[in-house]
Amino acid sequence: MFDALAARYGGTAYAVVHVARSLLARTEVDRLVVVTRRGSIVDSGLRPAEGLSVVRCEEPSGLELPRRLAWEVARLPEVARRHGADGVFSFSGMVPRRPPCPVISLLANPVPFEDRRRLGSALRRAAIGATSRHARAVYVPSSHVERLVGPGENIHVVPLGVDRTSFRPHGGSGTELLCVADFYRHKRHDVLLDAYGRLARPRPVLRLIGNPEVDPENFERIRARAARIDGVEVDGRVALKDLLAAYANARIFLMASARESFSMPLAEALCCGVPAVALRHPTLCETGGPGALYVDGHDPADWGAAIERLVGDDSLRSKVREAGLQHSRRYSWDAMAEHIVRDLRLAGQAA
Repeated sequence: MFDALAARYGGTAYAVVHVARSLLARTEVDRLVVVTRRGSIVDSGLRPAEGLSVVRCEEPSGLELPRRLAWEVARLPEVARRHGADGVFSFSGMVPRRPPCPVISLLANPVPFEDRRRLGSALRRAAIGATSRHARAVYVPSSHVERLVGPGENIHVVPLGVDRTSFRPHGGSGTELLCVADFYRHKRHDVLLDAYGRLARPRPVLRLIGNPEVDPENFERIRARAARIDGVEVDGRVALKDLLAAYANARIFLMASARESFSMPLAEALCCGVPAVALRHPTLCETGGPGALYVDGHDPADWGAAIERLVGDDSLRSKVREAGLQHSRRYSWDAMAEHIVRDLRLAGQAA
């Protein structure tokens, strides 16, 4: 059973959908129950399939974290028991009350460990700690998150995957600069806009794609700034076919985010053969590997110089592109599904 109540947007929500598909394709998996929010990306992304059951919960009105934790304490063990679950996989890393089966948790949110002053972060850390103590395994998507969480015998680095049937290399070299990042403030779209304004003309189009619903106020602020800069296109959320078209038309991928546990858009870009310019953040360096040039800090002049270097040097771009394609081979949803099946099998042998 998947506890995917916390996976509403972004990479974690897509992880639920794709790991579900990979698990259902395995002969060892007879049935998968997914607990999700009604109307979430998980809810809309899960296609009907043999062996798949979906339990839909209503979106809470206010006090999201306490209400979710209360549901997981009061209801999740009961749901697991009713469906005869052999294991629970939590996509929040928080199953405060132990269900009647082994637990595997994914810690993909670095905020509770990076921002220790907020009450919400303290509440999350307490729930994560309670879960980790009884979990069969705790997956983290990068070594950076592993360092944040701290040592533990049951903690394993398991990178997220990429849907390789969709995200694959294209024939051309592309013409645009592309950033795919939901419009959170920490994604630092403002840095990219400042850097873009410094590029020599004629300059390629800068395209920004991401979910505006995560922070509507910030989205409107970025869109207003972009409207004053010639050559910037703000697309908001787009359909998969349009996202794939954007990667196919991208010459360079840009990621200035200051907070990441794993950058799925960066991994997708590498799988599409698009080299990147990214912030020198531990997670971005790990996700991008040799498939990117890295910028120290958020000085727009440094970003502009790195972008112009990769755009203007075909030999360098080709070298970084090929290195990125090689590096991206490690990103596999089937590999994560294999980890889950192995750990649940070991838990069953130990019982």
